[in-house]
Amino acid sequence: MPAKRESIEDLKKQLSNLQEKIADYEFPQPRLVEVKELYSWKSAERLFIPRNRKWFTYVIVLVLVLTLILLFLRQFIIIAPILAIAFVAYVLASVPPEPAEHKLTTQGLNSGGHSYLWEELADFWFIEKYGETLIHIDTYLHFPRRLILILGKGDKEKIKEAMLQYLPFREIPKTTWVDRLADFLSNNFHKIAS
Repeated sequence: MPAKRESIEDLKKQLSNLQEKIADYEFPQPRLVEVKELYSWKSAERLFIPRNRKWFTYVIVLVLVLTLILLFLRQFIIIAPILAIAFVAYVLASVPPEPAEHKLTTQGLNSGGHSYLWEELADFWFIEKYGETLIHIDTYLHFPRRLILILGKGDKEKIKEAMLQYLPFREIPKTTWVDRLADFLSNNFHKIAS
């Protein structure tokens, strides 16, 4: 009987060792990787184009004409969004943007107090607009679908080199019909109001 008891104890020990090994395979311990900063830079939060008095006058006249037309058509509900858009345009044109800090790390991108993992980002490209270089980064997230960062005084080649380790680079920018429409309206409105 004692030999049988010893063999049962040995089998219990072996079983518990095997269960520990199985648990290690099923639930591996997360690897703790030190997050290292690859590159950081500061820039404005958004593009800022100082507007002159003529631009503000043009916007006011346009809003007044649209409001009068909508009043005659008795479309009172549409007037409120137009006034709201005009107010936002006024604020964006008159209040300069705050500075934002952007960091590329081994874990992802930190920009303006928000953090994005490399797994959440799809690809990136550069665009020149109004004398500034913009970095467009598409995401897999529902919101925001695209991040647009201003390069500012950052080094374009160092940023590109750091991001290429994790994301594909597009030589030709990806544009949708919404992008083309926004560029068309922006360029034509800018020409008319200048």
